[in-house]
This record gives sequence, C-alpha cells and structure tokens, in this order.
Amino acid sequence: MMEEKLENWVILLDCTKSMSNEDFQPNRFQTALSGLKLFFENKYKAFQKIRASIIIFSTKVSIISEFTDDIPSLISLIRLISKKKFKKQYIPEGSSFIMDNALSKAIDILAQQIQNISGFKNCILLISDNDNIEISEKNQDKIMGLKISLNIITFSQEKKIIVENHHFKFQHFNTKQAFLDGMKNLASLDKKEKNKAQNFSELIEQKKKKHDFMEEIALSLRNPSSEELIKFKKKSNKIHCQICSSKISPIKKYSLYNTGRLCSHCGTPMHLHCAGLWALKSSEHKNLFRCPYCYSLLKIPVAILNGLNINTKKKESLVSKKLYVKMITIKPEKLKQKTQDCLKCFNPIRAPHSQNVFQCSNCKAYFHKKCLEEMYKIDKKCLNCGGLIV
Repeated sequence: MMEEKLENWVILLDCTKSMSNEDFQPNRFQTALSGLKLFFENKYKAFQKIRASIIIFSTKVSIISEFTDDIPSLISLIRLISKKKFKKQYIPEGSSFIMDNALSKAIDILAQQIQNISGFKNCILLISDNDNIEISEKNQDKIMGLKISLNIITFSQEKKIIVENHHFKFQHFNTKQAFLDGMKNLASLDKKEKNKAQNFSELIEQKKKKHDFMEEIALSLRNPSSEELIKFKKKSNKIHCQICSSKISPIKKYSLYNTGRLCSHCGTPMHLHCAGLWALKSSEHKNLFRCPYCYSLLKIPVAILNGLNINTKKKESLVSKKLYVKMITIKPEKLKQKTQDCLKCFNPIRAPHSQNVFQCSNCKAYFHKKCLEEMYKIDKKCLNCGGLIV
C-alpha cells in the first residue's frame, strides 16, 4: 500500500571524540557515514516517498541537512563529508546531555512535520559508538505520545549484552561488516518484522499517559480579525465554510459571522460546529482533525464535541431521560486555556481580565455571565448540549 511507503527520517549522527578511533577502518565516523550511505541507497530503492534530515552532535547540535525528499542529494552530501578530513571534537567524558539535546531537536523537527501533514511514518535513527545511552523521561514521553519510531544503532569492538527496552529498537554491532549489514537490513525492514519501536499506541494505552503530545503540537483554530468579520458578513458567497460549503452551518444554523473560525496555518474558514463534526469523524484523535485545505493538524474545543455527541444521541433516542445540568462558577484565572469562547455569543473569554464565567457541568461549555442570564430567561437550557439548567 502507498501509505506504507511514506516515511520521515531524522538521522542523529554522533561526532564526538571517540568516533575518531581507528578500530573500525578508516575510523568510526567514516564507518558510520558508510553505513548511512548504505541505509539511504536501500531506502531509495525500496520506497517511493522518503524524506530525511541529518543532524550531527558533538559539543553542540548542528543540522547539516534540512528535510528533503531528494535522497540522491543526501547521498552526495554524505560522500562530500566522507572526503573531508574528520575533525576531532571533544565532549566531557560520561556526558549524555548533548545526545539528549540532539534527540529533543529531532523530536521537534518531526513534531513540525506531524503538525503540517499526515500519512507519514515518523522515525529517528541514532548512530553512535556510545552504548550507554540515557534518554530523558520527557523525551521518552514525547516519542511515545507522538508515535515516533526510535531506532538506536551502536557499534564498537566490545561485545555488549542487549537489554530489551519497549521504548525503542536497540542494536549493537562489534564488527564493521556486521554494522554495515545492520544498516542495510534496517532500510529493508518489512511490516512482517516485529519492531517494538512501532507499537507506541499499545504502550500509551497500557501506561495511560497524562500528557497528549499530539494535542500539544496541534494548532488552535483562530478567531477572525475585524477585517475578516466584515468579509464574513457580506452577502457574497465567495467566502464560505470549506467543510459545508455554506455561510450558514447546517448543524446549528449559525452564520459564518457568528461561529466562523480559521485555520491558523492557511486561513481556511470553517464553522466551529462543522469543524467539530469533522473532528468526530476523524480517526486520528477525538478532538483533532486535519484542515481540509492544507492538512495542518488542528484542535477543536472539547465542549463543542461534547455538545455534538449529546445532541446526536438525543436524535437517535439513545438518551430518553431529561438532562439536568448545573452552571458552575469559574474564576477567569482558573481557565485551563488562556482564551476560551463563550458558546452563546461566540466571543472570546480572555483570562484573567474577565469577570467570573460559568461552565456547564455536562458538556463543559463556557458562558459569559450576561449570556447565561439571557439563556435562563429564554428556556433555561444550555445552548450547547440542551441540558435543563437547575
């Protein structure tokens, strides 16, 4: 399948003092480059769509190649580095923070790719002669949360006992030929091979992670500017929701002027509730979805999804009893996000400068005090989920 052939790789290449040792001819660094060249050559033959970036680390972390799908150019770059005399660079013995910093950089690069486009398997390949690799808990959590496949390959003449680790795939080689074969095999792994580094979704369920890193990197839908609101209000149909193709939302009957939001990356307009329905249909995450135009990863307020779910169950007669809700007083400084929208007037509630606001106990929607008073006068129902206010 085509989806299996889409891969992003960030290569982390150790360039510390020990990599100049000549026990692997001509030295360890040149051996690492030879293995990397083999890896890319075999990847290029096996897959149609590969994108890669190369980072080296010694006393500092340096990106020597930004993300590119021009693999032949990357192979040429590796040849160019190989021809230059390897410059010894020093790092304090026993230090692992530079390696962890390099790993953080690789995660950030892939997070940006995940944010902007879907369909790629995201991988990190760390090549080093140091098998005493310490990965911070923060980086381990991010790797698992973003479902990144981490492959660590080390080589030295010492024989090492491989300790099983469910967070990544670790391989150690003690001869040059074994290392080169290992790099070649890594490039041609097929889906039948059990690679524990790819089973992060199962690990997340088992460990019940407190932090959702996919949600962290997703962009929020932005509120329109005053100039954009003027355009939304015009009768012209040139500007409409890119999901329902209308100025009026078919779900809640709100206009684009009232509930219009824009993709923070490309500015595509969409109704808040249409975006919520789009997110519910997405298999990626319960409150994340891809922009229908640029495919950037976006997030929708959970309250919108809760309201849509509750109203759908009502229509399907899955909820027969009357729903009673309470409006809980929330102080602005206690809002979970800096900005929340009131789901009656759809204007932002900006913390901590607002007066007390109220939150529905059922769907978690926020309302201005004035908006809540107006709702109470009309039918005493939460406008988002329809629950009777008590």
